[in-house]
Amino acid sequence: MIYDEIPLWGLTDRSPVEEVWEKSFQYLAAQGGRVSIATVRNGLPDSRIISIQRFSDGGIYFMTSRGKPFYRQLKAVPRVALSSLLDDTHHCIRIRARVEEQRPGSAPCREYAEKNPGTMQMYRHNPEVIALFRLASGEGEILHLYRDDMVRRLRFCFGGEDSTPLSYYISEACTGCGACYDSCAERAIYPTDDGRYHIRPMDCDDCGICYTRCPLAGTALVCRLEAGD
Repeated sequence: MIYDEIPLWGLTDRSPVEEVWEKSFQYLAAQGGRVSIATVRNGLPDSRIISIQRFSDGGIYFMTSRGKPFYRQLKAVPRVALSSLLDDTHHCIRIRARVEEQRPGSAPCREYAEKNPGTMQMYRHNPEVIALFRLASGEGEILHLYRDDMVRRLRFCFGGEDSTPLSYYISEACTGCGACYDSCAERAIYPTDDGRYHIRPMDCDDCGICYTRCPLAGTALVCRLEAGD
């Protein structure tokens, strides 16, 4: 709780999820919306740099050509992972999303053509190969490294999906020995009046050091990666 007042663009773990997502995209858009986007290709990851844009309906969109491997990958597995460094590179954003292709001639496709005359000129010989996709639903996080490499993170979701919880949590089996508290360099673990310790997600690096130090690892301090949660 020591770092409760350190700002992340003015956001805290009490900020609404919608505000976290909105603030994240504002900063992303300010640098041109450039992100690294990953898909699946023959069972292996494939990535490239693209630009994402927000349209008047509030949706987030990106385009590709129907002739590209990127398009075929999106049609085979309509899920993507996006990431980008923001401002001074001490902030980053990560998003995992389900995407939906937009119908040619739809309002988003028309708006894309209006906002991107350069791309339309590039594809002038056959603009019908342009495919527009929307981030339909997903979840992600913004992460900030501040002084002494301390971590501050906030997770968000949109389109009806849930945010992925951190990999570790302290259960009711905690005896209050304090081993996790002593080993947490991020000071994300704190005691409460119930005699047990708790992890504050906003300050947690998700590194698992606390798990390696807990004498009751697996029961008092649980790893979701091992428990299958």
